[in-house]
Amino acid sequence: MPARRLTFTIALCCALAALMATAFAASGHTVLRGTRDASICTKSAVNTSPRVHFLATKLGARVLRFDVDWDDLEDERGVYDQVYFDRLATTIHAAASEGMQVIVTIFGTPRWASDRSLWGMVPPGYKSGYYHFFYPPSLDHLDDLQAFATHMATAFAGDATGYECRNEPNLWGSLYPQRTASDAAFGVRRYAAMLTAFSKGIRAGDPHALVIAGATSPIGDNSAMRTSPQRFARLLKKLVPSSVFDAYSHHPYTIGGSRNKAPEAMPNDPTRAVSLGNISTLLKIFPDKPFYLTEYGYYTQYSALFGIYVNQPTQASYLTRAYRYCARFPQVKALIWFPYHDSRNKVWGTYSGLVTDGGSYKRSWYAFARGNSLTLNARRSDDVVRLSGRLSSLAMGGLAGKKLVVYGRLPGRSWWAVQTITTRTGGAYRLSLTVPERASYRVAWSGVVRSRVLTVAGE
Repeated sequence: MPARRLTFTIALCCALAALMATAFAASGHTVLRGTRDASICTKSAVNTSPRVHFLATKLGARVLRFDVDWDDLEDERGVYDQVYFDRLATTIHAAASEGMQVIVTIFGTPRWASDRSLWGMVPPGYKSGYYHFFYPPSLDHLDDLQAFATHMATAFAGDATGYECRNEPNLWGSLYPQRTASDAAFGVRRYAAMLTAFSKGIRAGDPHALVIAGATSPIGDNSAMRTSPQRFARLLKKLVPSSVFDAYSHHPYTIGGSRNKAPEAMPNDPTRAVSLGNISTLLKIFPDKPFYLTEYGYYTQYSALFGIYVNQPTQASYLTRAYRYCARFPQVKALIWFPYHDSRNKVWGTYSGLVTDGGSYKRSWYAFARGNSLTLNARRSDDVVRLSGRLSSLAMGGLAGKKLVVYGRLPGRSWWAVQTITTRTGGAYRLSLTVPERASYRVAWSGVVRSRVLTVAGE
């Protein structure tokens, strides 16, 4: 191909890329990327600093979510598991030292604090008259919740950015019942009382930390099992003063059964669901509050827990699109991809991780970390076009064993997939094609990165 034509093609592509980057910078802001890695916040987790360092420097996570079960830390009233507290404090301090923000999510209710007056009410499949994990604390144990929150915030003071009160409190699995025969807003009302006590406790332990309300799931039918996130937020706004909490959180998953799975798509029923596509619904309810989207993701294999799944290239592509979409909203400060690591189970497996249950990095890992490069060089010898290049990651260097798709396009025609090739040692690849005509080429690691377009003159 003549040098002048090749130079012009490259310059045109670079100019278009710069134009797109400028347009994005003008319309969006930085949404912090976060994740939740269960391996660093369990009771048995030790020597977590290397893992935290890896998540900060290689993955590029700027936020870590820590899930804390109240029952695990205070199994007996007033008696704290200080060993576990100290381990969590060490890990959270390590994360803060790496420049990451830490969101601590408190869930669960110890048996001793559970509201026994509710034990006769059970969802289908559960035995009546017994303690279950989903019952909220009784009103006369809210002082204990406040004391626990104070102890926790004191232990993590200066390192934890904020604390979420409960996880998905609009679902029966976190707070049951959502409504009773005498109170259609029972779940929200009890949560409001919990949030008030929790807020007092956090602010007594660390007045600089954020109190984060909500952490709502994306859907609800306003039954005893589930309250829609819109209804939950509107009722909560009426029940507690704005000063009680500093930020709001939500889990804007694309819902199982959705006609359109894409991140920007509206849910099938936007009156009872809030996915990423209509996140503005909640932003408008709390226009003066920052938002932390503390769970989000797409499964890459079927699980009854989630209902929809996509392949790995689509998961990676959707991850990038989700962060780009969130950048439209200045209120949204962070989006946490949940979880970091898949968890296998015959029925209830979690497969939205960046890493498989076997430990392999999915394409979404590289999309999350960014800094990926795919080069393309081309030269012609008679009627043979020789393509070569290298796939690399800023975090991991050259990437071997990755399947790339080579695309070609003849003048006036559409792009077509020419061939799939696998990168070699150091991420290198090469390919020879017999194409006498003038043609354009590009190479893609689908969902993650694509090369520039090169046009090679014909014979």
